[in-house]
Amino acid sequence: MTTKSDLPKSDPPIIQEDELKKAIPEIFKRAQVSSDFRQLCLENPGKAVFEVTGKTLPEGSTLSFSDDQ
Repeated sequence: MTTKSDLPKSDPPIIQEDELKKAIPEIFKRAQVSSDFRQLCLENPGKAVFEVTGKTLPEGSTLSFSDDQ
């Protein structure tokens, strides 16, 4: 008998450039209201993108946010 936990886990989908451009305003909005999310953006931008979109950055890509005001 096969259970759900026996099935291979698939990697989350990779975000496309147009999807990332659409997600940036939501990321900025969340960072404005949540200091924890803002810190996540600074420390791990890929994880912040994943939290908003459910998708990962392409392997080898870089993204950074700054907290300059």
